[in-house]
Amino acid sequence: MKHQLYFFVVLLLLISLSTCKRTDIGQNYIINKDKGRIILAYKAFEDFLHSDRSIDAYNKLLLEAYPEVSEVHRRQQEWGVIDSATFPETIRNYKREDFENVLHQYTDEKLHYLYDSIISHSHTILKPLTSKVVDLCFFLPYGSCFVNPEDHKNTIYISMWINKDDVDKIMAHEYAHVLHFDRRPQEDVSLGRELVSEGMAVYLTNMILHDIQTENSIPFMPPESFRWCNDNEQLIKDSIKLELNDSSERMLIRYIADGSFAKPPEGFVQKTGYYVGYRIIEECIKQGFSLEEICTLDSKTVIERSKIFNE
Repeated sequence: MKHQLYFFVVLLLLISLSTCKRTDIGQNYIINKDKGRIILAYKAFEDFLHSDRSIDAYNKLLLEAYPEVSEVHRRQQEWGVIDSATFPETIRNYKREDFENVLHQYTDEKLHYLYDSIISHSHTILKPLTSKVVDLCFFLPYGSCFVNPEDHKNTIYISMWINKDDVDKIMAHEYAHVLHFDRRPQEDVSLGRELVSEGMAVYLTNMILHDIQTENSIPFMPPESFRWCNDNEQLIKDSIKLELNDSSERMLIRYIADGSFAKPPEGFVQKTGYYVGYRIIEECIKQGFSLEEICTLDSKTVIERSKIFNE
């Protein structure tokens, strides 16, 4: 009986330790906030660099431990950025020195500032309508940044490859999307919807950050490209006006995307949709509509009230 009792106690202990171990994976690099978390998934990627760099290690340390990294991975596959067949060999060839400059670019103070100060100041402009938590996830080895709105929370994703000088702008831009998404009505994807969405985020970024110029406020658009848009605004509007109802990937490639994925109209700079979107919101404000009101309207109504395509 004693042997049976001893065996039972040891078995419970082993189960407990095993459960603790599984629960602990992915929790070491999370900073809990009052209304969300800062998820330092890039630190788990650094752990991976110290492993055998196998796909099994990658799955265990990142994809299984951090659902957020799994979501970025899924999107990268969907966008055609990574090839599942060659990915295991790609990560096996990663070297720590390739990531040295980006792994430790933020202090704890900077991370807390991005979460606390930018979100707090955003609320002086537009108050959140819901009590959803907001998670902020910094990740590697992928690029990109985006916000993923869900029923119970919003997650802002920022790659560590983003230039640290741009991270305030990226955080403000993505959180602006959160405030807008909580207000706007449901509608199908279209170029018009994307214009209003990105335009609102750019406009709010200019209000949230005190030391930013409009020409620097569009993520990943160089100031010279913004100036080109100013000089060629009518040309851009004439092109976009014909495609406002386009709901295909083509409109994203032509007017929204940047980098190698973008294929703008001949002679155009990338991301002209952001510029026109900003001008739409700016014109609505000039005509006396409030930010709160604009955020609650569907994109067709916002565009019509801006009168930007009436010229």
